Amino acid sequence: MIQPRRHLPSTQSLQAFEAVVRLGSFTQAAEELALTQSAVSRQVAALEDQLGVTLLDRGPRQVTPTPEGEAYAKAACDALDTLQTAAREITRRDTRGQLTLAILPTFGTRWLIPRIPRFLRRHPEITLHFRTQIGAFDMAQARVDAALHAGQSDWPGTEATLLFEDRVQPCAAPALGAETLADIARLPRLAIASRPEEWQAWATAHGIAPLPAPEMVFEHLAAMAQGCAAGLGVALLPSFLFRPELARGELVALAPDWANDGGYWLMTPAQARPNPAAAAFRDWLMTEVTREEGYA
Repeated sequence: MIQPRRHLPSTQSLQAFEAVVRLGSFTQAAEELALTQSAVSRQVAALEDQLGVTLLDRGPRQVTPTPEGEAYAKAACDALDTLQTAAREITRRDTRGQLTLAILPTFGTRWLIPRIPRFLRRHPEITLHFRTQIGAFDMAQARVDAALHAGQSDWPGTEATLLFEDRVQPCAAPALGAETLADIARLPRLAIASRPEEWQAWATAHGIAPLPAPEMVFEHLAAMAQGCAAGLGVALLPSFLFRPELARGELVALAPDWANDGGYWLMTPAQARPNPAAAAFRDWLMTEVTREEGYA
């Protein structure tokens, strides 16, 4: 039996109340909701009138929830989350021709994007949405259908498809040439923040004594490669992403490539309803991987 809904508030008033409690300010809540402060205040006041309960203590500098308001704020947040999740699920049912893909900055721009015209020629019915993301994240919450990922495949709640082994080699500007592995180890070393132990693993694999910490750390491969070409030091680079610089002589490879214990992966949600666009993208991507391996 459906209960009377005289105490059921509007979603607008719930959003206003939840934002005020979370931010502790009518002004900040208004900015977040793109409303005026007076509009937010009226919505919260109308909610209190409807419930017959004071939900907020309005101080001169801060707004805090009353005990009743704190309990109701949690319920309001849960209800809004439930509605948002349901809306996302319904939206997904009608977006089978759309694919939201998280890409790595350097791999995405240097390897994937130049190949995307071939995908669109094969699948003109699919609309692509790209976002840059590094590391594991909640794909459902982010509304991402697939993600390109570098490193290990231990990403909870996902299925991993291996694209490439992660093979790197020491590269430097021509002026920093080195004849032996020991010479390489004496050069200033550049490293990626997400791989702080990679140089040490390389040294161990080649029988070199433990190395001190790298002299310079970068967030992105592309920036590290630019620093490398500028003569800042030697870097472990995936040469397949920097073939132009190697071909032009801006970078030189100082030693053969080496396979670390990582890889480049396509990650998809493990339990989600199959997305036809994601499946089409995976199939196409594997043909591109085969093409790349043939090039190598």
